[in-house]
Amino acid sequence: MNSKKWGICVLSLWLVLLVCAAMITGIIDPFFHFHGPLESLEYPLNNQRYQNDGITRNFSYDALITGTSMAENFKTTEFDALFDCRSIKVCYSGGTYEEITANLQKSLQRNPGIRYVIYAIDEWFLFAGKDLILADGEYPTYLYDENPFNDVTYLLNKEILFSGSLEVLDYTRRGGKTTSFDEYSSWEYPSGREVLLSGYQRPEKAQSPTVFTQELADTLRTNLETNLLSLARSYPETQFLLFFPPYNILNWDAHNQEGTLELYIDAMTLASQILTQADNIQLYSFYTDFDTCTDFDVYRDIVHYHHSINSLLLQRMRSQEYRLTPDNFHDHWEAVRAFYSNYDYESLFLE
Repeated sequence: MNSKKWGICVLSLWLVLLVCAAMITGIIDPFFHFHGPLESLEYPLNNQRYQNDGITRNFSYDALITGTSMAENFKTTEFDALFDCRSIKVCYSGGTYEEITANLQKSLQRNPGIRYVIYAIDEWFLFAGKDLILADGEYPTYLYDENPFNDVTYLLNKEILFSGSLEVLDYTRRGGKTTSFDEYSSWEYPSGREVLLSGYQRPEKAQSPTVFTQELADTLRTNLETNLLSLARSYPETQFLLFFPPYNILNWDAHNQEGTLELYIDAMTLASQILTQADNIQLYSFYTDFDTCTDFDVYRDIVHYHHSINSLLLQRMRSQEYRLTPDNFHDHWEAVRAFYSNYDYESLFLE
C-alpha cells in the first residue's frame, strides 16, 4: 500500500471514529441538548451548568425551582403536592442573578405555560453588575445558544463522550436510576454550633459603617429591574415566588462586625419596594423567623440551612406567611433592623 492510500485509510478511519463518537453522544445526549432522557437508559444528574439548559429545554413541567445553593435542598415532590404542579429544579450553585435569570427566561420562552417559579435571591448579589457571571471554569455557551453549528463542540467533545455519554451507559449497567429532582443538587453536611463556630472566621470590627449610597441604590435597581422585574412583567400569567433566604445569626454578626448590617437592611428594603410592584411577584423574607435564624442545629455554615428548612419555606409560601407587600415591607425590615442591630453577638461565642 503506497503512502497516499495509507493516508486515505487513516483519514477514513478517523472520520468513522468521529462520526461514531458524535452519534453516541447525539443519541445518548447526556446533557439533554437534543432530547429528554431515553426510556432505555438511566441518567445521573450531576452537572448543573451542563445539564440545566437541556432540562429546561426538553423536560415536561409547569413549575420551576431555581436560584443558588439556597434552593438546592428543595424537594420537587413537596412543591408538586403543595401547589398541584409538576416541577423541575435547576439551581446554579454560586450563580448570579444574570446567570440564573438567563436560564429562567429561556425556560419561559420555550414553555410559556409555566405556572410557578420559586427563585432564591441572595443578598450579596444585590449590588452585582446586572451582567455578572461567576461560573468556575469554561462556561458551556454552546449548550445555551440556538446555533446548531457549534453543537459540534458538544458532539465531538472527548470529555463529554467519556464522562457523559459512556458514563450514562455504565451507570445504567450498574443498576443506577435517573436522579430525581428531589436528589438533584441536594446535599447534607454536619450541622450544629460546633460545626458553625469552627468554620467561622469572625471579621475585625469596622471603624465606621458602610453607607448605602445613591450609586449602590442605582446598581441594585438596575440589577433587579433587568433580571427580575422585567421578566415578571413579560410573563404576567406566571407566579414568581421570590424569597430572601434566612441566613444564620452568624451572618448577621459578620455584617455587624464589617459595618454592613444597616447597608444590607437598607438594600433589602429598597429591593422589596421594587419587587412588590408586580402583581405576579410574591416576595418573601423569613428574617423575622428569629427562632430559625438563631438555631445552629439547622445550618451547616452561616448561610446554608438543612433541607427541613426548605420544606418549611415551601409550606410558608403555600400559606403566604412572611409575604412582603407594599403595605408591610417597611414594618418588616424595621423589625429586622431592631432585632439584628441590638442582638448580643458576643454571647454567641461564650462557652
